Formats: sequence, structure tokens, C-alpha cells
Amino acid sequence: MNSCSSCGHPFGDEVQYFCPECGQEVPGSESYGGDPGAGEYDYNADGASWEPPPPSPLARLEEVLSKVSVPVLAVVGQVGAAFRSVLDDPRLRSQLPGGSLTLLGLGLVALALLLSVIPVVPGVGFGALVVLPWAALVAVNEWRLISAPEAQEPGSRPVPPLPPALATLPRDTRHPGIAQTFALLICTYAVLMLGLGPISLVWMLAGAVLGYDQGWRYFSDRGEDTEGGPGPRLHRWVVAGVVLCTFALLLPWTRGTLQVPGLSGGDMPLSTHTLFTLLLLACSGVRHRGLSAFHPLLLILAAVWLMMWFMLNMSAYAVGPWFFLPGLLAVEAAIVRHLTLLRGGGNTVEQQEAASDLDLQG
Repeated sequence: MNSCSSCGHPFGDEVQYFCPECGQEVPGSESYGGDPGAGEYDYNADGASWEPPPPSPLARLEEVLSKVSVPVLAVVGQVGAAFRSVLDDPRLRSQLPGGSLTLLGLGLVALALLLSVIPVVPGVGFGALVVLPWAALVAVNEWRLISAPEAQEPGSRPVPPLPPALATLPRDTRHPGIAQTFALLICTYAVLMLGLGPISLVWMLAGAVLGYDQGWRYFSDRGEDTEGGPGPRLHRWVVAGVVLCTFALLLPWTRGTLQVPGLSGGDMPLSTHTLFTLLLLACSGVRHRGLSAFHPLLLILAAVWLMMWFMLNMSAYAVGPWFFLPGLLAVEAAIVRHLTLLRGGGNTVEQQEAASDLDLQG
């Protein structure tokens, strides 16, 4: 039995650091250099042991998604390396004005639109009224870039400057986002034109060339990125959802017969707007590691549009909508998560997620 050395007050078997009677420190306690663990209950004495709580279903799903993405990204990287070696070949670049792949892609777009005039060749319909002036503006901006003195390569044929009438266009028409969103639109048409005959090959080549050149400029330019730290992993959910939704648009969305096949998701009304929105969310999510590049109102409008389009074209008797639904839910959940974190404080989503990680680490 322990007792106080000053007043003799008994403690029993309890560990006391200060005497409750006289208030003096007890020798042999932790404050006098005693054993810090003396008198503590040994949880392992009765065979009990602490185990960490099992991971949540969301964490398990994210772990599975990370494991699946590793081989997929490896294959995509090998294909991309082979494709990049072809487009970056100096022999090809030397044949292009200023070595511009964007002008090559615009030429392929013009060829696809020209072939669409043939009645038996499918085209983009009224979308050509948007593509043509947009492509002309992209061509003018690219001409301005490659004709600049600092862009001229030694030993190559000089590119003549822009005519005065085109050189005086407003400054707002020179934003690089004009060419980048145009490349995204062409990639959208290229996906929706899959399986429609030889014309789809022209659209695929145009989308691949424009997507490579403008995508390289978009993802290599980090001047607008302000996020720091690890950031959340919302972009993974957005990309996974967009990939699944894109695959679903190639599947039947209506019931077919033995004579007439069902319409695919790309044949549904306003499918171009839907796929363009999805690809825009995925590209921006990958670059900014989240959805912080969009205004909250734009994210709300995108979420509402995607859900409305799905509900209006939903058919329980076709396989396409059932593949589209889980991808749509993943994108919607990422948007809701981003807006919820954004509303929780004045910091960015990335800073809040990093702060929560520090709290969990103690």
C-alpha cells in the first residue's frame, strides 16, 4: 500500500502524483522520473488488443480504382508514346507551316466537313455552322503565333505575317482557351462519329492531332494554377465517371428490332452538349486536381444539365443508360462534394482537404 511521505495519507494501490491531503508531490511519480507506465492498465493482459477501424466503402472503392488505373494508364502511356513519336517527327513538322500541328488538324476538320456534303456521308448537321467560324478564328490565332519573329525556326521557310485586317482583331479573340475548347469540341465529334464509316477515321485523326497539340499546351501551362499541397482526389472520380459515361454513349439507348437497330447515345438529341460538358469537367479536373477552376454556379448548371439530359433520354429497355447512370452519379457526387467543402469555409477545397489530413495525423 502506497502512502504520502509527508503526511502519511494512504493511497492504496492507486497511482498518485500529488497527495490529496497535503498537496505535496509524491516521490516515484512521473514528475520525479519514475516509470511513466507504472500503474497503467495493461490492455494486453486480458488478451484485448486495439485494431484500427475498417476502411469505409468509399476508401475501398478508391483503392480499387487506383489499382485498376495503374495498368490502364500504362497501356495508354505506351500508345501515347508511339503516337507522340509520329507527330513529333521532324520530317512531318518540316512539311507544315511553322511546324504547327494545329493547322494540320484544322485541315483535317475542313476535309471532314467537305466530305459531309456528300449525301451518303454522315456529318455534324447544323454543328458545321459553329465549327466553320470557330475554326477560322483558331486558324488566325495560330497564324499569328507561328508568324511571330521569336517563333521562326532557323533554316525553315519564314511564315508571312497576318494581313492588317486580321492583325487588328480584338485582344479577347486571341485567348488560348479558344483553340483549346475548339480541340475539345472536335474530340467530342470524333467520339460521337465512331462507327459511322470512313468519315469517322477523318474525325478521329483531326481530334487526335488537335487534342495532342492543344492538350499539350493546356496541361503544360501551369501559370493559372494556385492550388498547393496534395489536394483532394475528386478529379479521379470525375475522370472515372466521364470515361464510363463516354463508353455508355456508344451503346444502344433505344429498343431496336431485328431490322432496325436501336439508336446509340450519340444519336440522342443534344448528346454533343452532354459529352462536351463531361470532357470539359474531366480535362479541367485533371489539370487543377479538382473542380476549383469552375465557378460554383457553372458546376451547379452542369450537374443539373447532365441529370436532366439523362432523365429525358432514359430508357429502361436499353443497356446504354444503365452504364451511363453510375458514371453520372460519380460526377454528380464529385460536384456535390466540391461544393460542400467550398461552402464549409473560405479556404479552397485543396487547403481544406490538406488541413483535414493534418488533423487525422494528429
